[in-house]
Amino acid sequence: MRRIGFDAVRALRNSTGLGNYARRVLRGLLAAGTGLEGHLFSPAPARPPYARLPEELGASLHLPPAAWRQPGLSTWWRTFRLGRRAAASGIELYHGLTHEIPRDLPRTGVPSVLSVADLLWERYPGLYPRVDRRGYQWRYRWSAEHASAVVALSEQTRNDLLELYQVDPARLWVIPPPGDPRYAVPVPAEQRHEVLNRYGLPERFLLSVGTWEARKNQRTAIVALAGLEAERTPPLVLVGRDGGTGAELSRLAERLAPGRVRFASGVRHADLPAVMQSADLFLYPSLSEGFGLPIVEALAAGVPVIASEGRCFREAGGPATLYAPATDAIALAGMIRHVLDDPDLAATMGTAGRRHAERFDGARLAKQMLDLYDAVLSGGGAAQPAIPLESG
Repeated sequence: MRRIGFDAVRALRNSTGLGNYARRVLRGLLAAGTGLEGHLFSPAPARPPYARLPEELGASLHLPPAAWRQPGLSTWWRTFRLGRRAAASGIELYHGLTHEIPRDLPRTGVPSVLSVADLLWERYPGLYPRVDRRGYQWRYRWSAEHASAVVALSEQTRNDLLELYQVDPARLWVIPPPGDPRYAVPVPAEQRHEVLNRYGLPERFLLSVGTWEARKNQRTAIVALAGLEAERTPPLVLVGRDGGTGAELSRLAERLAPGRVRFASGVRHADLPAVMQSADLFLYPSLSEGFGLPIVEALAAGVPVIASEGRCFREAGGPATLYAPATDAIALAGMIRHVLDDPDLAATMGTAGRRHAERFDGARLAKQMLDLYDAVLSGGGAAQPAIPLESG
């Protein structure tokens, strides 16, 4: 039984993004009886929705002393003292699940694995406030330089780590994020109907899921919808939360496609599979991502997908997905019309999508992570290929 420590702050406190990634990795590694003794380290107690996670995983939770749990002090503890706490707990290997490891960890001799979802703040600095970029660079670049091995969630992120941070390729592994298995489980029609009614959603719709922010580029989806005949095209439903562009998108929708765009905030995570499986078509026009996991979730649900062009999107979507230039609303509109007007194509895309989504099975990817742990603990470090992803 190997004692593995995990940075669990996102798993215990974040409801989206890296929080979902951390929880899925932990469940794949610890809930599946893989022979690991899990230790979760967090600078603050779990939020109520995740309070039972350590118990569900059979893992021990480690918090700082009460005096260190105040704002500011908790961040200091996580950055400069957590490593010594992990070493004192007998941890054999520490996994920084969300971009960073403690600064005092290397001095303890405990080896580490670091997961990096993306370096988007380096590629697209204009999308991030300067203070955030400086903080990311200070924490995340140092962590990538000092971790025993680095897990890139996509080949694109691996290439960015090589180019921008000059990470030794012998320390780089590519292991995609696990998909959520709930999307592949058919939701009964009555339950789907109930969920749609709860949020005031129509029976037929195009769907896009993601924070309403410039990078997610819902703007192009709205412009594309406006170019299609209203009587032949279902409305567009945008599920997410306002990250700064909600008001702008609402004004654009009212001007170009009045009454044809629904903004659905507050959709519960547990209801997303029902919403996804009810969609006619899933749109993912994002400008940039580290991976694009909602694409995998839509494919698992059997929904045809149109995503942006780009390496990371093709890694997620494979050959079952159609791809359009991210800002080309005319091309996107043409693809939407093509899929909606060809039921056989939509059905073929749905079937092929389900097969592709199976590549992101949590147990399969947990095996790769265990292989990485074994390599690090044995003193190895040679990069190992991830599951082969078709480029489309």
